Amino acid sequence: MPRSLGLCFALFAALAPGCSSEAPRGVAKGKVTFKGQPVTGCLIHFENREGGVEAQVALSADGRYEMKTLQGDGLPPGTYKVSVTPGRIMEPGEEVPLAGQAPKIKPLPPTTVPVKYHRGATTDLTADVKAGDNPPFDFDLKP
Repeated sequence: MPRSLGLCFALFAALAPGCSSEAPRGVAKGKVTFKGQPVTGCLIHFENREGGVEAQVALSADGRYEMKTLQGDGLPPGTYKVSVTPGRIMEPGEEVPLAGQAPKIKPLPPTTVPVKYHRGATTDLTADVKAGDNPPFDFDLKP
């Protein structure tokens, strides 16, 4: 290998660990309520179009959530549109029904979440995620 090429490789190898470090992430968790009651049977969706980040998670039985992605806990810093959509994520052990078969899961109860919160285009909910810890992003939905 030519000396200049070897020197370039050594310089790249020395700098690469700094380049491959994980980007900062911010804690994004909280609770969703409607008329003072926890929202259940829904997904909460965080979307930052400028950053190219989308994540969703099911709300727990007490309306709580904590955002996580394949890259780790939390979300990259940025301002997110937040929507709350009726639905659920399949649980371990559930099977996807074959075409023409009825699902083997219980249907969700009717949702109380107003339609304006179902889509990023119509919701007025936002979350400004900073790197590190953040106060809870609690959302009390209005009729």
